[in-house]
Amino acid sequence: MPESRAMKLAATLIVLLALVSPSNALAHATGEDYVFLTFKDSSIEGHFEVHFDDLQAKLGLTVDPAEDKALADVLATSSQVQAYIEERFSIAPHEGAPYTFDFTRQDVLVVPQGTFAQYHFQLPTGPLPDLLDIRHSMFYDGDRLHRGLVLVEYNAKTGTTYPGEYTAMVFSPTNRDQTLDLTDIPSLMRPSDMIPQGVLHIWIGIDHILFLLALMLSTVLVRNEATWQPVDRFPRALWNLLKIVTVFTVAHSLTLLLAALDFVSLPSRLVESVIALSIILVALNNIFVKVREGSLLIVFGLGLFHGLGFASVMGHLPFRMVDLLRVVIGFNIGVELGQVAIVAVIFPILFLLRKTSFYQPYILRGVSAVLSLIAGWWFIQRAFGLE
Repeated sequence: MPESRAMKLAATLIVLLALVSPSNALAHATGEDYVFLTFKDSSIEGHFEVHFDDLQAKLGLTVDPAEDKALADVLATSSQVQAYIEERFSIAPHEGAPYTFDFTRQDVLVVPQGTFAQYHFQLPTGPLPDLLDIRHSMFYDGDRLHRGLVLVEYNAKTGTTYPGEYTAMVFSPTNRDQTLDLTDIPSLMRPSDMIPQGVLHIWIGIDHILFLLALMLSTVLVRNEATWQPVDRFPRALWNLLKIVTVFTVAHSLTLLLAALDFVSLPSRLVESVIALSIILVALNNIFVKVREGSLLIVFGLGLFHGLGFASVMGHLPFRMVDLLRVVIGFNIGVELGQVAIVAVIFPILFLLRKTSFYQPYILRGVSAVLSLIAGWWFIQRAFGLE
């Protein structure tokens, strides 16, 4: 819930950006590429998986995800992509010279997250060393949120076949060089590895942020018959906030867990439409105050759908299949920490502004009106499947 606080200050900018280009404000997942590796006695085999969006936006290539054109376009552009990979990615014996890539074939993978180009390769290594230096600097230009993941399928050094999509390493713009110990390959499926992802996704989930902003605007006020009045003391305002934060947290945590574990599944179009509708309902209630009693139950009900939205975002991440329950818990902890960080910054500001002459007409009602317009456009887009 804190998320919406931090964005309170940025709310005006977000609103303007959303009105100019609303489709860009929809919830989205962080971009990622994948490197699958199989370690044999005297070679390394594997393949890269690169999303078509990255090929188009970051390499400037023309690739069509349509089923009848995708593979032909991947084949036509493979030499450019493979040259880029060789320039930006390397595997070498510890403190040694990088191995030479031998690309063997190209393919296409279509999954719910989109269309990926696959580039299969071999690296002759001779006797496989214990330590490998891996460098990954692909697709970071202009995208500080991009991540590269190395996933291990088999390790001859220990005779281990790894389950699911076993992520051993995560690379980022600030962490491009790492060393992999083949005698002890760790799993990144620990809660601590998912916490930063949860924090990140609460901060970039604009629709969730605006929902929380709409909720927070009235926490520093109290309804007195037909008018809003500033709360008299900070503890009372804080209590208003804690009630809403707690209810929202319980609700979205519940459905995030159930959806990630595959106990609950609703169409994404329905979920995203209800999330947009939730912003409209809360924002309009700030203006007209139609619901006072039972408002926490409404927050809980709407929060359930926001949890499904978080689960959808998490489904785009490659951290899946291994120790899933702990991974989900770690992700959710990150979401809560992201909320707390934002609340700690924004809530005191709201409290200090609550008695000013402009708070109710411009911040409470004005911002709520703009939020309802933005969310109204999102609802139309999502409910009717518009681009």
